[in-house]
Amino acid sequence: MAQAILLFFKTRKLKYTDMATKTQTKTRPAKPATSGITASSASTNSSSGSGSSLGSMPASGQKKQKTLKDLLEDGLHDTYNAEKQLLEALPKMAEAAYNEELEDAFTDHFELTKKHVRRLEKIYNHLRIEKKDETCEAMKGLIGESEKIIEEYEESPVRDSALIIGAQKIEHYEIAAYGSLCELADVLGYSGVADLLERTLDEEEETDQLLTRIAMDVNDEAYETSEGRMDEEDEDEDEDDEEGKDY
Repeated sequence: MAQAILLFFKTRKLKYTDMATKTQTKTRPAKPATSGITASSASTNSSSGSGSSLGSMPASGQKKQKTLKDLLEDGLHDTYNAEKQLLEALPKMAEAAYNEELEDAFTDHFELTKKHVRRLEKIYNHLRIEKKDETCEAMKGLIGESEKIIEEYEESPVRDSALIIGAQKIEHYEIAAYGSLCELADVLGYSGVADLLERTLDEEEETDQLLTRIAMDVNDEAYETSEGRMDEEDEDEDEDDEEGKDY
């Protein structure tokens, strides 16, 4: 999926500076209408007398030959699980937020994530793909970072700054994931699927921009808080030095 992610960033890197580039996609030959995706089987390469076993079940350690359809399907499974994990994490992040605007942003994105899950389920039904219970390790790690922040930082603007950093890491992962899925769906001729994924992609990007705007105020407040504490510590040190001179 790495190639698709790289291609996504190349085709969308101008979006924030010129929304018109969104329509500048490469021209592809028309594809016949496709009703859905079926799991691809390994290539049948065995001819009489060849001795090849590629047409049968892969031997132990033998890699399966996958297609772009497989890549799209794997990406949908990964992203679906990522969204489900995020549904569990966002209420905790909202509760931990000190800034009211940040709390509202997490709460609003919780509702938006529900919509993203429903869209993915609609895509599953449209492409006749059976959902798989596979853990998205990337999202698990990113959420783990946010949980660690909540555990280690006291409630303060500084913790909010750390939570925003963690949340934007999550958003950037989702932007890369949905961008790649959009590209794959487009290549495979699933225009309806690509439209649904594009909507979610746009919403993830809007959330990322919202977090950036909130961070400007939160970081200023965190700086003032940190500076105030540093001044207090300096005063305490000066008092200790003065007391030491009396002896």
